[in-house]
Amino acid sequence: MKKIKKFVKSCPLAVCILCSWAIFAAAEHLPLSAKETPAEDADVQEDENRMDSETEELTAYDTLSGVTAANRAPDLSEQALMAGDAAGAEDSDVADAGEVDGSAAGGANGSGAMDADGTETEADEAGADEKPEKIKPEYISYEKKKTDSPWYTDPGKIPLTTEYDYQKVKKDYFDDAVFIGDSRIVGMNDYSGLTNATFFAKTGLTVYNLLDEEFVKDPASGKMVSVSYMMQHYTYGKIYLMVGINELGTGGTERFAETYKDVLKKFRKWQPDAVIYVQSIMGVSPKKDKTDPVFNNTNIRDKNYAISKLTDGIHIFYLNIQEIYEDKNHNLAQDLTFDDVHLYAQHYDKWVKYLKTHAVVKGA
Repeated sequence: MKKIKKFVKSCPLAVCILCSWAIFAAAEHLPLSAKETPAEDADVQEDENRMDSETEELTAYDTLSGVTAANRAPDLSEQALMAGDAAGAEDSDVADAGEVDGSAAGGANGSGAMDADGTETEADEAGADEKPEKIKPEYISYEKKKTDSPWYTDPGKIPLTTEYDYQKVKKDYFDDAVFIGDSRIVGMNDYSGLTNATFFAKTGLTVYNLLDEEFVKDPASGKMVSVSYMMQHYTYGKIYLMVGINELGTGGTERFAETYKDVLKKFRKWQPDAVIYVQSIMGVSPKKDKTDPVFNNTNIRDKNYAISKLTDGIHIFYLNIQEIYEDKNHNLAQDLTFDDVHLYAQHYDKWVKYLKTHAVVKGA
């Protein structure tokens, strides 16, 4: 030890050599966890960033349904429909996040906001940062029956009109309205007296061909064009849609609902400020219901149940037109129809009165 002290005194450089040796030796004996801490921190940060990214994606605002993507419902498959509703799983899934941002018919709920100094202040009346809350469909439940049909199952539920603070309106409310649909809407065009509204109606029309079939006369050119063309070249404040009776024997409810969803998605994209009314498929008479394996009310209820879940009570509203004309068993009352499917002309006025008392008025 004396020799080492003497060596150090005679050679100051030795101090540096000894210090370096001590640091190196200490580093070699550090615990493994201490050595790997920087790498682990990087991994943890990467995981946190990934989780933040996934959360942001899940909660991206769905401009079509008015709900967050995290609250979307399962696919409207036959299996899902047979299983019934899961609690809180009836939010619509009619568009991908990032679509055109339409204005909400019912307005937004206000909330507190933070001032620059961190003090909570009252949000402005517009509630620009708040997303409106979806209104879930409500139903009449009944004991469902087993079916062996390839086209439908018995949902055990009849959708009701969307709960909303509807306003009473006059005929001029329909000045900027367009009615789209099959022979039931043809009858409405002929007998409702809504001469100020626009009608894109055709006997035999289905959800599968309503966008692209050229059966509408363009008022500007006089040429026959498609609904898609009209929706992209003209502006409408309200869209009333009723199709479904002709689709009962074409594919199953899953295909019908998926196509219907796509139509609604495109309507929202092309007409972001319009209020969309999904009108229920009206039922058939008791006579037809009992004798027809395809065109019956169980099949119709299955389709109505599926499309009701595509509505949100913000941009898209479900109207249970069936309730105007049904008997005690929820069939189309026998004395109101001349062919078990279509209404007598004199009964369309009830439909118009119903629409006049179930109007969404923005800003009301």
